[in-house]
Amino acid sequence: MTGVKQFVLTVLFSLGALVVSAQPQDPQGDPDAVPITGLEILLISGGAYGIAQLRRKKNSKNSEM
Repeated sequence: MTGVKQFVLTVLFSLGALVVSAQPQDPQGDPDAVPITGLEILLISGGAYGIAQLRRKKNSKNSEM
C-alpha cells in the first residue's frame, strides 16, 4: 500500500510543480521582489528533516538511559 501512496503523491507533486511554474507573472508586481525558487524550498525542507532526525535520535538516546 505504501508504494501506491508514494506513487500517487509523486504524481500529484509533479503535476503541481508544472501548474505552479506555468503561472504568468504579475504585471503590476514589485520588480525588485525575488521569488522563492525550488532550490530554497529543497534546502529548507532538508534542514527541517535533518533537525527532526537529530531530535528523534536525541529522544531515543534519552529513553534508553
